[in-house]
Amino acid sequence: MTQPQLLGSYWTLAVGADPTGDKLCLHDFRLRVETAAKAGFRAMGFWHTDLRENRSKLGFREMKRILDGNGIDEIEVEWLLDWFCTDERRAASDETRKLLLDAAVELGAKHIKIGDLGNDCADIPKMTEEFAVLCRQAEERGTNVLFEMLPAAFSRAPTLDAVLALCKGAGARNGGIMLDNLHLQRTSTPPQDIVRKIPRGLPLGVEINDGMLATPVNLIDSVINKRLLPGDGEFDIAAFLHAVWSHGYQGSIGVEVLNEYMRKWPLETAATEAFAKTEKVVTAARQQWEATQERIT
Repeated sequence: MTQPQLLGSYWTLAVGADPTGDKLCLHDFRLRVETAAKAGFRAMGFWHTDLRENRSKLGFREMKRILDGNGIDEIEVEWLLDWFCTDERRAASDETRKLLLDAAVELGAKHIKIGDLGNDCADIPKMTEEFAVLCRQAEERGTNVLFEMLPAAFSRAPTLDAVLALCKGAGARNGGIMLDNLHLQRTSTPPQDIVRKIPRGLPLGVEINDGMLATPVNLIDSVINKRLLPGDGEFDIAAFLHAVWSHGYQGSIGVEVLNEYMRKWPLETAATEAFAKTEKVVTAARQQWEATQERIT
C-alpha cells in the first residue's frame, strides 16, 4: 500500500493560538517542529502572523534549517485575504502577500493558501483578474496558489463550479483549489463532483477533519471551535478521500482541526493524537480504495 504523507496544518499544531485574536502559537517554532516530527509528521503548515513573528525572531534561513533538520520536507503557508480589494484593506493584504511569497521562496512552500472570507466588494470576474496576477507572482517563485472553497456564509465563490470558473478564467497552471471535506459537507457538494468536474492537472490541496452531519446553528462557531479529529465524528472521510485519489491526486493529506478544547491540550498530546487518528483513518481509506482499484483492474 502506498501511504500518503500527512500534513499537520497550522491550526492543528499551533496549540493555544486564538483564531479570533492574534493567531499566534504559544510554543516556539523549534519546539513545535520537533514535536510534530516526533509525532510522525513530515509536512506542516504555517499562518502568516506566525511566519512574521518567527521571521523576526529567527529569520527564514534558520527556520528552514530547523525544518530540514527535523525531516519536514513539505510546508504550506497561508492565509491571504483581501487580495482583490481596492480600498485601504489592500495595503495590509499586499504586505501579507509579500510575506507569503517570500516565505514560499525561502522555506520552499509547495503552495500558498488563500480565500475570500469577508469579501464584500469583488465578484467572480474581479477575483479572476486578481487571482491571475497573484498566480503569476507565485509562479515566478516556484509555488502554487490554492483557493479554498468556503460556504456561502463566508464566500462569494461558494460552489465548486464558481471556484472552477475562477481557476479556469485565470488560466494559470499553478492556480488551483484547496478541498476541505468540512466545506464540501456544508455546501452539500458530493465527493463524486471532484472526479466529475475538476480537470486533471489542476493543482489541488486536500484537508480533512471530522464533525457532526447536522447543520450547526452557529456555523462560524462550528468552524473555529467545534471541528473534530478524523474518526471522532460522523463525516464520511473515506468517500472524500476515495474521490480525490480517483481523480488522480497523489499529494499530502492535511489535517486541519480548530477546536476550543484541543487548543488547551499539551503540545505533544495535540501532535500525537492528531497524527495517530489521522493516520488510522487515512490508512483504512487507502486500503479500501486500493482494494477497489485491484478489483476494477
